Amino acid sequence: MISIKELKERNSLLANAGSFFLIVAICLGIYACFNSTIVLGINSMIKPIKFALSTWIYSWTLAYLLYYVNNQNKVKWFSYLSVFVMLYENGVITIQAFQGKISHFNQSEIVGGILYALMGIFIVWLTTATLVLTLRFILQKTYSISAPFALSIKIGLLLFVVFSFFGGYMSMLNTHNVGGKIGGPGLPLVNWSTLYGDLRVAHFFGIHSLQLIPFVGYYIADKIKDERKATNMVWIVAVLYFIFITALAVQSLMGLPFMSVG
Repeated sequence: MISIKELKERNSLLANAGSFFLIVAICLGIYACFNSTIVLGINSMIKPIKFALSTWIYSWTLAYLLYYVNNQNKVKWFSYLSVFVMLYENGVITIQAFQGKISHFNQSEIVGGILYALMGIFIVWLTTATLVLTLRFILQKTYSISAPFALSIKIGLLLFVVFSFFGGYMSMLNTHNVGGKIGGPGLPLVNWSTLYGDLRVAHFFGIHSLQLIPFVGYYIADKIKDERKATNMVWIVAVLYFIFITALAVQSLMGLPFMSVG
């Protein structure tokens, strides 16, 4: 189990950013107990809490994984960009939540629309930078880790990039629901629609490939000493998970909810 101290030794900027967002999520969680502002039918603090938690996990994951990229100078500049974009995105989401306004798909007001447009531009910038850094990692000639674990990191990063751009597809549609309007009944915390298809489901499971695939790859590499067998196992897990995410995307595009509660 890796410690916070080791994360800071690997990448202090991302490690500290992750700690910051974890604290923000806890504070917002406490405040949510007393908050009466409702946005799209739920406590307005739910969304900023979700994003703060997601950013915490994202930051600590990258602090750990990007240590294996040989060109650490590129990692340094990527880390600055990542923290800047995450601060902006979470800042907009939180401020809008306190004002009782939506942050994403906001076309009802000029300021909200500009903030959302800038958010989209910054996220595309960051996702593109992630793709470039991923390609640098893939094209490295040497690795300080086993081949199966390195492969799992490559796949995790690639799937993360693909399904980050899937978030851009939602922006193009100006909605995450298929078959009905945003709002209405949703699953606890995540608030995925229980009535219509919700593109956020595939987006969520897709971007968290960044954690799941490398975690499984690390375990496989540790337990299976035959490198060829371990590599094949990583591919099997990755392909099955990709099929699972694709099925979720197709389900939502057909207008079917991830889960129906009723």
